Amino acid sequence: MFKGLIFFVRQGWKYDKCYILWMVLYQFVNSMIPVIAALAPKYIIDELMGEARPQMLMLYVGVLAGYTLIAGGLSVFFSMDGFTRRCRVAAEFESELHRRLARADLEQLENPDFLDMQEKAKKFLYSDWHGFGYLLDSALNIVGQVFTLAGVAAIIATLDVRVVLIFFVLTGVGTLAEGRAKEQAAKLTEQISADQRGWMYYARLFENFDYGKEIRLNAMGDWLLKRERAFFTRVNDNQKQQNDGYIRSGLIGSGCTFLQQCVAYAWLILRTMQGRISVGSFTMYVSAVTTFASALRTVLDNLTEIRVYDRFYDRLDEYLSVPARLRGDGDGRNEDASAGEERKKRILPKGEHVIEFRNVGFRYSGSDTWALRDVSLTLNLGMKLAVVGENGAGKTTFVKLLTRLYDPTEGEIRMDGIPIQEYDYDSYMSAFSAVFQDYRLFSLSLEENVTLARPADEGKVEDVLRRAGFGEKLDSLPRGIHTAVYKNFDETGFEPSGGEGQRIALARALYKDAPIVVLDEPTAALDPRAEFELYRHFNELTEGKTAVYISHRLSSTRFCDEIAVFAGGRIVERGTHEELMRKKGAYAELFEMQAQFYT
Repeated sequence: MFKGLIFFVRQGWKYDKCYILWMVLYQFVNSMIPVIAALAPKYIIDELMGEARPQMLMLYVGVLAGYTLIAGGLSVFFSMDGFTRRCRVAAEFESELHRRLARADLEQLENPDFLDMQEKAKKFLYSDWHGFGYLLDSALNIVGQVFTLAGVAAIIATLDVRVVLIFFVLTGVGTLAEGRAKEQAAKLTEQISADQRGWMYYARLFENFDYGKEIRLNAMGDWLLKRERAFFTRVNDNQKQQNDGYIRSGLIGSGCTFLQQCVAYAWLILRTMQGRISVGSFTMYVSAVTTFASALRTVLDNLTEIRVYDRFYDRLDEYLSVPARLRGDGDGRNEDASAGEERKKRILPKGEHVIEFRNVGFRYSGSDTWALRDVSLTLNLGMKLAVVGENGAGKTTFVKLLTRLYDPTEGEIRMDGIPIQEYDYDSYMSAFSAVFQDYRLFSLSLEENVTLARPADEGKVEDVLRRAGFGEKLDSLPRGIHTAVYKNFDETGFEPSGGEGQRIALARALYKDAPIVVLDEPTAALDPRAEFELYRHFNELTEGKTAVYISHRLSSTRFCDEIAVFAGGRIVERGTHEELMRKKGAYAELFEMQAQFYT
């Protein structure tokens, strides 16, 4: 039950020890305020109704007011400064989490189960939007309330210990009912979260301009509304079920509180009328029993909260242990050791390289189908290889294995005769410049979108942008390469078109100047003239480099040294354009299907 609490204590102690100390001290200081507030009025009232000695009255008032002043000041300091430190701890933890995710294998991030694990991990971390460390606050609150309980229980016990037992029973019944309601609510929350994702998906469809034409042309509005309604109906039904449970538990809790008050006041009034306790003592006991009930309820409520959310800790543990096997860290736990092992691996020498696929096969996690099987080929120095085939043929998987976003399921890939797993991961990745079809631009300056964290050379940045065909657009930008891409942080930024974005992505590949260039459908968003210019300058752009060119447009393969035709995850044909056309096989058939519309 307390694994999650230990986690938060360790995180807090790791990043800011004062955060933990301040929270403990905050609870201790505040826990004594109700005890003093119950005791001091008794002595003040008894003194007023007795000898009314000024010096004693001043002493009692001084103790009460003085402690309240000191405790109030310390409480504000520990609370506010503690909150600042808590925010810092949360930010540091988020940064650490993002570092782990940046190192994690891409295969894990593409796994659908990862999204479910992520949602449940965040439910533990943030406890349904209560905030980072809410469970630790709940646990420390228990500690503070236990101090309070000890003080007021000692006061009540001087009257009759049976009153304490009655309060325990009645408070326990109310909290038990609320605990069951929260347990049921937590189970329903998992279904609500899943349905809310579906609801938000359909809600965004109506708000997204990109889907506007399809919805209107195909009269999809009512059909999509029905699907949206199905999701939000389930969400509302489950939320109603949650709230009905809370209403029932609230009524039970209110009934128990009513009984507590009746018992306490009846007992105290009887004792006062019998002359067995003074008016001051009556006031003290009333305050004590009220505080006792409140503190006990808080303790039990917080224990329930901890139990409800702690059930998600195991998912957080998985989330923090997302494998980074490609970097040598099997389960994400022993990063320091794995980093040491990684440093011992080979550093890839600069210059050109030969890459060899030896009977390589690959199967995605959870799939029984081979995405690639028995793929063998060699990329020699300076070779220009075109990879073609229909959708699902295995072209993209081939590139992911080449760039080591994945490792083969069977067979091996060698660079310069050495298995690629023996190379330092980042060193191996430095050998590749890539332009993927699903490239992404960032809300940074144009220069930073090209350099991508590498040292900036303004002259080189401008040169590669012009070589990539972005020169005309560059001349129209008021701040040149320092213009922001998108307007998230700068209203003077520009929104690149699909073709402009692809040119920027090509420029960043040229800027990296790696010995191996991978171009995955680099002309997909270009107009015919821009595509022609790219083909015309292809040899110039890849001069002195090994190039892998993936395209559906087979006319683009004619300037490559060799063509590999993929089908069903295998290489079914290889050769030059002329050789493959003479074979009249799969390549020739695909080429002629496209050519008939141009001849």
